[in-house]
Amino acid sequence: MAPTRRVTVAVVDDHDVVLSGVRAWIDGDPRPVEIVDTAASIDGLDPRLAADVLVIDPRIGGEPAFERIAELAAAGRRIVVFSQHAEGDLARRAELAGARAFVRKESAEGRRRLVDAILAAAGDAPAPPAAGPAPPCRPQFSEQELRTMRLWLGGLTRAAVARQMGISEHTVKQYLQRAREKYARAGRDASNRVALYREARRDGLLND
Repeated sequence: MAPTRRVTVAVVDDHDVVLSGVRAWIDGDPRPVEIVDTAASIDGLDPRLAADVLVIDPRIGGEPAFERIAELAAAGRRIVVFSQHAEGDLARRAELAGARAFVRKESAEGRRRLVDAILAAAGDAPAPPAAGPAPPCRPQFSEQELRTMRLWLGGLTRAAVARQMGISEHTVKQYLQRAREKYARAGRDASNRVALYREARRDGLLND
């Protein structure tokens, strides 16, 4: 559930057009999200403006920033990685660095997914300790759903997955949506790429 309090955001990206675009997206969203700081580098953020969530391009100035992201996450900062790239291990590296979500800069769905990810990161809290270990409920997927997940989570774009499988991009989107819905019905969050990767890996569905 999205938080009812105001969520503050700082955005790090070295392209003015991206900073302007993200500001326009967030300003145009009716949910309680507000940008309080933007910068072209992590070091350029105003330390006096400690935003609830940091949105960071993982390749600032063309150089990977995952070490800095890991440092920030270890210090308790909530981070959403926002990238135009879809290389094989970017989502995995974001997760391992401690990012709460990985969102691609796609014009078709980037806006909604980014704000959703920000709100999820702001509202995320550690689960209370369980009385004993309990295995997660594992959904059942069709072969096509499994193949689609493996290719997409392996770093291919939806268009590339469609070409490789000989199906339409719309069908790829449907398979991925079905996978997310099956995880949701099992009580497991797979609402974005990082979350779906985490759950699929947890179930041993990926060929690492």
